Amino acid sequence: MYEEFYGLRETPFSVQPDPRYAYPSVEHKVALAKMRYAVDQKRGLAILTGPIGIGKTTIANSLQMTWDSDPTKTVAFLPGAPVRTPGQFLRLMLESFGITALRTEAQNRGELERFLLDEYQANRHPVLLLDEGQNVASRVIDAISDLTNFQTSQTKLITVVMLAQDNLPKKLERHDAFRSRIAVVGRLDPLSPEEMRDMIAFRITTAGGGPIETYFEDGALADAHAITKGIPRDICVLCDALFVNGYVRDQRLMNSALVQRTLSEMSREKKWPVQIKPTK
Repeated sequence: MYEEFYGLRETPFSVQPDPRYAYPSVEHKVALAKMRYAVDQKRGLAILTGPIGIGKTTIANSLQMTWDSDPTKTVAFLPGAPVRTPGQFLRLMLESFGITALRTEAQNRGELERFLLDEYQANRHPVLLLDEGQNVASRVIDAISDLTNFQTSQTKLITVVMLAQDNLPKKLERHDAFRSRIAVVGRLDPLSPEEMRDMIAFRITTAGGGPIETYFEDGALADAHAITKGIPRDICVLCDALFVNGYVRDQRLMNSALVQRTLSEMSREKKWPVQIKPTK
């Protein structure tokens, strides 16, 4: 809609987890490094947490792309499908690894053990990548913990990488066995004002645009950070709405007045994301 008006090849603020638009903040680089370390060292269980909209799914997609291209890894990605029982979880995990599930849970556990031993003999390390881990049922948490028991005397036979929202630690309070097996922990926090500016500039440049100064006044950026609290998904939703408003008003430079007008419209239409709230 507004791409030609702003000199862009494509929309820079889609909320889809496109790896091309994944802004490499310091925290995201550290999070990626920690999860890669956990898998490379076969640590068994790694957890990455952060608030809604922080970019965990983008991290998951990036990790999957990295491990898919590594001949020493075999990766299965479970993107948050609702699983309520250990049996369902085991079937879904096997199918994600390309294994046909059998009728009973005992049979499927045997299939999993054979698969892990075959991968070990082939010098490949299986990785189970779980997104939206906060939605995992209590009984399934125990089943995930049990996966770390598959090991030789020297190494774990599978590493689970779980990405989850901030309420996961609360959920794990009654699961001592799971918590005791967590080997690597990562955390994604909201972006600082400087990081937010760099993220917006990165996305505009990736979409074929020019310097950020040709699109945003400093005051508009300050307001955007105050509104979104540095949550990347909310930043994208707000910026996309700003560009639409600027386009229909023939305004190429975003200022504080346009930010407040856009926020007011989003609030009135109840279209703001989770973190964005109307200001007083």
